[in-house]
Amino acid sequence: MRSPYTVLGVSKTARTEDIKSAYRQLAKTWHPDQNPGDPQAGGRFAEIAHAYKMLVDPELRMKFDTGQIDARGRRQAKPARGFSVNPFKAFKQAMGAAAGATTADQPGEDLDEASFKDMVAHIFGEAAARQAKQNAARDAAQDRQGSGRRTETKAPGMDEDPLDALDALFAKWKTRQKPRSSLPTSRHHVEISLESAFSGTRADITFESGKSVAFSVPAGTVDGAEIQVPSPDPSALGDAVVTIRHRKHPHFHCSGADLHGEHGIALAEAVLGGSIVFRSLDGPLKIEVPRWSGSDTVLRVQEKGLPTAKGGRGALLVHLRVMLPEKPDPRLIDLMRSGGKELYI
Repeated sequence: MRSPYTVLGVSKTARTEDIKSAYRQLAKTWHPDQNPGDPQAGGRFAEIAHAYKMLVDPELRMKFDTGQIDARGRRQAKPARGFSVNPFKAFKQAMGAAAGATTADQPGEDLDEASFKDMVAHIFGEAAARQAKQNAARDAAQDRQGSGRRTETKAPGMDEDPLDALDALFAKWKTRQKPRSSLPTSRHHVEISLESAFSGTRADITFESGKSVAFSVPAGTVDGAEIQVPSPDPSALGDAVVTIRHRKHPHFHCSGADLHGEHGIALAEAVLGGSIVFRSLDGPLKIEVPRWSGSDTVLRVQEKGLPTAKGGRGALLVHLRVMLPEKPDPRLIDLMRSGGKELYI
């Protein structure tokens, strides 16, 4: 497990205020609700929370800094001074004993040497595998001589604490050897209103077994986003992937996190400029209209669109439409005629 200082990105001399600031920023970035499509967000967030717990507590931080506990918070069992531990020899002997080997001098060594070498080579490479074999032979020779003295191995992972080395070894091994589920993933579509996408909501789907499962739709979920819903019965059904669709809205449409809407203005406002009151998803909004704005003018208002995964918001884009009076205006007609040229709006 990584050092809590590495997880939070702070130095060992960081103040408590710096640790809290780093935690708030990382927690906001990696919170699962802000990363609905990232399956690794939950684990990353848990790692950040654990690192913060370790460093914000003065007693736990002191124990970690002095080596009394490891990054998990477990008590450290340090090897005796001058004694370099090779955890792999004990592991190989345990494998041999479990397999039922009964050789008097080297129980199980011959039986499991090949599988152990393959595992070390798979994780650390061929060079480390050769080094591990050489170290094992050297340790056996030292045991026969009764010297009781061991030197540093200089091989990856050989001179670490045995528990830490084996933890890292098996974590990598299980990750690479993890079997894939043969159960198929089911796909579903759910429609939500734009207002629900803006504020967040809950929805439900029904699996083939007839079981309904509710799930959260985070605020800011864009059209076409996919949410993974765990199976209610992992032994019989695979997980579900739900595609979120926005229902057609009478006044808005989305482009990612950006909201697009239209607003009509009078000819005088288009020529002289002014201000309009636009009704956005989170209430009325006063927007300034520049002078000489035509029907191709788009007014962009930052941070008034849908929420984003990083804690911000998209933009609101108001498309102006110049409107003529409902009834013909003789004065406007005379003005156009007296201009002696055509005006394009």
